[in-house]
Amino acid sequence: MENHEVFWALIGVIVGALLTGVINYILQLSQFKHNKEMFYIQNQTKEKVKEILFELLNHMKYTDRSFKALRERIGGHTDDEVRKILHEINAKKSSNNKGEEVWYLKEREAERIAKIKARNK
Repeated sequence: MENHEVFWALIGVIVGALLTGVINYILQLSQFKHNKEMFYIQNQTKEKVKEILFELLNHMKYTDRSFKALRERIGGHTDDEVRKILHEINAKKSSNNKGEEVWYLKEREAERIAKIKARNK
């Protein structure tokens, strides 16, 4: 009879451990989902700014934009924050013939150079 009691005790421990593992797994998934949503909400503004800057720098007509024009379109960020975001979208800094700070997308560099050469001819 003692073997029978030990068997049921062992089954109880195993079932308890499995249930605890499943419950912890479900709670961890829920916590991960919550943390992911909070991260997205906290970084939503920055992501929107990235979209706006990318759209401005990817415009068909303009290969580059002055920093002043970019900064005015987004507002609410310091100059350094705007520059960091520009680097994150793979933009490069340059200066125009007036000495103003301008930015362009690295992927459009060849197009930009071709336009500058055509203008100078």
